[in-house]
Amino acid sequence: MDKVEQMIEQIKAIAADTNKSVNQRVDEIITLHQSLDQYSHEAFQTGVAAYESARTLLLNDNYEDCHMMDLLMCDALLAKAYMHDQRSWLIAPLAQHAYDMMLGVSTDDEESLKTMIAVIDRLCSVINSDHPRLLMKLYAMQYSFEKQRNEPNTDALKDTAEQLVSLATLSACDTWYAPLKEEIEALLGKDAVKEIEQNPYTGHLKKDPIEYSEEYEAVIDKVEEEVSNKMGNQPYAMGMCFEIWHIKQTILAEKYGIEWRTPSQMNPRVMFD
Repeated sequence: MDKVEQMIEQIKAIAADTNKSVNQRVDEIITLHQSLDQYSHEAFQTGVAAYESARTLLLNDNYEDCHMMDLLMCDALLAKAYMHDQRSWLIAPLAQHAYDMMLGVSTDDEESLKTMIAVIDRLCSVINSDHPRLLMKLYAMQYSFEKQRNEPNTDALKDTAEQLVSLATLSACDTWYAPLKEEIEALLGKDAVKEIEQNPYTGHLKKDPIEYSEEYEAVIDKVEEEVSNKMGNQPYAMGMCFEIWHIKQTILAEKYGIEWRTPSQMNPRVMFD
């Protein structure tokens, strides 16, 4: 049994030890995992087992009353573990769950606000850009929480506001931006908002605009899972992108009637590997 297998067995044993409280077991599991070099093979290979186990314990223990902040952090950590495990289709449901828990929360407790803002930061960093509506509502929530702090961070508010303007422009959806538009224009300045609206893209690569559509967002997780299954659930490596894109393009067209152009088609002068 190698080190990864040993650690997974240890995580399972801790989770099953009913002589200890839920808090004790969750703390032990997370402490055990975080004792590893977080960029090591062992950390990546055991992250899902660790945070899925911790999350299950919290969900089964009246989490809404007792463990909300713990569960939120667990959702964020598990989302990152899914990213490292190349299971991106599992991230959006976690983010939606976290959003649902935080929806309507109003508090002046600084630590709670900092935790919720940090959770949203972590989730948004691993959610693919093909979930613009999910990202927008999370950013709108983050903006609200930042304003509730005793001393709101103006730079943080501006960064979040810029994300909202960009995503609203790209997706042609202002559901979460419209209620904040006047406030954001006052914060950033109308000229700055107009500049983002005229050039909302980030990065140097062009993306197919269909990726920001509601129809694409509604099916992309199912598609990504099917692509992984067709690839044999093997870790993606250099040289595989063209096969992955071809499978994805075929599924989108044949199953959902969505004509998607791959990154190589959108950026013909760029070399991909």
